[in-house]
Amino acid sequence: MIQDDIIKELQYIPETKLSELYELIHSLRLRFNSESRKPAEEQSLAGSLTNYTNGYIPTVQAVQQAWEAATYKKYRL
Repeated sequence: MIQDDIIKELQYIPETKLSELYELIHSLRLRFNSESRKPAEEQSLAGSLTNYTNGYIPTVQAVQQAWEAATYKKYRL
């Protein structure tokens, strides 16, 4: 299974780099989760701002641009 292979590879990552790797993996997981959301789930939130205290709902493009900017800044890609 691919997860087992990934876990085996982790033993070769220097201890000092594990926090950076964790941040990268976590960001990817969040990104993949948001991409796999069904359109019906997104539509069910349309018009409802009661769960947002500041009234700001970022667009998919804004989230992607922020993620890319943060990644570029952190890793100088």
